[in-house]
Formats: sequence, C-alpha cells, structure tokens
Amino acid sequence: MKIQNYPLEIITPPTPSYLKRGCRRRGRYSKGGMGGFTLIELVITMVIVGIIAYVVATAISTGVKGYFVTDFRKEALDQARIAMERMTRELRNLRSSTDVSATSSTTQICFINTDGVVISFRYSANSITRQDTLANLAACPGAAGDTLATNIPAPPFGYVSDTGAVGGAFVAGTTRRIRITVTSTISNESVTLQSDVWPRSL
Repeated sequence: MKIQNYPLEIITPPTPSYLKRGCRRRGRYSKGGMGGFTLIELVITMVIVGIIAYVVATAISTGVKGYFVTDFRKEALDQARIAMERMTRELRNLRSSTDVSATSSTTQICFINTDGVVISFRYSANSITRQDTLANLAACPGAAGDTLATNIPAPPFGYVSDTGAVGGAFVAGTTRRIRITVTSTISNESVTLQSDVWPRSL
C-alpha cells in the first residue's frame, strides 16, 4: 500500500483586536481600540474648570457683599435720619437766645422751648440721647434720657455766628443758627447727614 504525502499548511488564526499593538480610531492612537484622553487634555480641562469655578464664586461673593453693604447703609441712614429730624424739629422751637444753657457745646445742647419745657440733647459713648425731665437749665445736661441714635462716631453740634463762623459753643446774641452733623456707622458703612437749624427766636 502506497502512502501519499500531502504538504502541510499552517493556518494562522487572526489576532484579536485587544492583542494588537495599536490601532487608529478617528485619527487617535489608542490601545485596545478604545478612545482616551492624554495627560495634556486632562490638565487643560482641570484648568478650565478651575477658572469657571473661580468666576462663579467671585460673582456670588460680590452679590452677597453688595447685599450686606446696602443693608448696613440703609440701617445707618435710618438711624441718622430719625435723630436729625427729632433734633431739628425741637431746636426750631427754642424760646430765646437766653434760654440756652451755658454748658452747650459740640457734645450737648440744653434749652427751653416755647412750651417752657427744658430739653437736653447729649452726645456720649457714640450715642445721642434726649431728655425732657429736667427742672431747669441749671440741671443740664442731665445724665439719663432716651436714646435717639447709636454708632455715632463724632459729636453732632456746631454753632454758626452772624458772621458765618462755626464755633464749638452757643453764644447768646451772636449765634444765629445751630449746625447738626450726624454720622452713623454700621459695620464700616457710614452715612452723614447735615442740617442748619434756624430757631424762630434767633
């Protein structure tokens, strides 16, 4: 019996895609045929995200700060306006230039109004107080009273003579008007109001 020799053919199976050294997918080199990001792309992404977060945080912080600044200024304005309106209204009713206490200065003024009531406005410890229970001018300026305003950093009173000069004391016969300057400060936000009072009897 004759045995016929046939040539052997080696068949090589196809290489799986995950064993290939690399392939191109949409113009990008990636292992295993799957897309990915390079280190530079990741760094750029983190930088952009950081910039966006900073801008958003700054905008929010500015808005919150603006809200509180507006609120503080409104509170300061309310205090200054209430004190200013009360003092100017009552000082207009000063009975005469001789009905003002000799102790009147930049920090206090005590006078008798047209109804015969002794009224004292006093500045002390960053506050302005009002008192109307004194028996006479000799008892001025008094020690008690109702608080008109707080957080006032400077004395409010000035006295303008007939020549226009501003002094620190009331002088009967030469003082023509009383200048009130109220500065109210709340959390570093200040509001200043100023008014000249012309008493009817001066």
